Amino acid sequence: RSIGVGPDKSRAAMAELLSPLAGEGTYLPFSMLYLNASLSTGTKARIVLYDDRSLPALSNLLGGKLPLGSPVFLTAFGYPEAMIERVGVRDFFFDAEVISPSKVLRFVSLNAPILFIPNSMAGPLAHYTVQESALFLARDSGELPAVIEATKALLESEGFERFELSSPLQWIGELDDIRGFRLRAEALGGSFVTLLIILIFGSIAVFEYRQNVFATALFKSFGLHSLHLVARYLIDNLLWLSLSFALSLKLAELLHETVFKAAGFDASLLDLVVYNPYRFDGNGVLLVVLTAGAFVAVIPVCLALRKPIGEVLG
Repeated sequence: RSIGVGPDKSRAAMAELLSPLAGEGTYLPFSMLYLNASLSTGTKARIVLYDDRSLPALSNLLGGKLPLGSPVFLTAFGYPEAMIERVGVRDFFFDAEVISPSKVLRFVSLNAPILFIPNSMAGPLAHYTVQESALFLARDSGELPAVIEATKALLESEGFERFELSSPLQWIGELDDIRGFRLRAEALGGSFVTLLIILIFGSIAVFEYRQNVFATALFKSFGLHSLHLVARYLIDNLLWLSLSFALSLKLAELLHETVFKAAGFDASLLDLVVYNPYRFDGNGVLLVVLTAGAFVAVIPVCLALRKPIGEVLG
């Protein structure tokens, strides 16, 4: 929910027009310079001008890590934290403190460094062409469509002819298609896994049938009821299945970062704090399949209990 417009001195500042957004989430008004800063390594950094209205959102996005010294700072990934970097912008130089960017800023900047300069220190740089911009993160993503429409209507009514609204909402349709394809693939794969698990448990049950016939007949001869025997086998199956299921999820959670790195992905792409696919409640289908297998494994026991004791033990 980034917004960019071309500057026009005859109109109200966009930061003032959209200031009510601050009450609906994180609202960061800023100006983007059409200049690049040069770091000591030769890397180019984008330049952002900010003012006091931007400080609450900046502090929120950076986890309260705004520098206590110079208000000029550099958000750069891969640089030592709190390092003082000499940054050049045309004929001007700034000593900027390095701050690790948040995931949101890394996403918005595509991992490029960003040099933040307060308007009060911009000096002649403020005379270069700038683009009024704003970053808005809604507390409730369901409100975004209404916010986008209201913002568009407001900018048009104020006479802004050139502006651009970008939002992840445009990807939702494609994501829905991908999610639907994934669900169909999971359903097909889950069906095969279900059949495989049932066959495995069923085969084990068949191979142990003769042993179960003798054991159940012997227990019945001691006076144990058939329901007690069925419950004993079922509880035993469910206990071991639940334990193995929980341990496998925990192991997957512990090894997830290692597996992601080995596959060539950035492990931070899947933040387990935000979304954890290894939760018990997120794998209900697999748990139902395993439970079905446990019930299938008890079927031979039920058949064995129907045989007369004398016929089996005699």
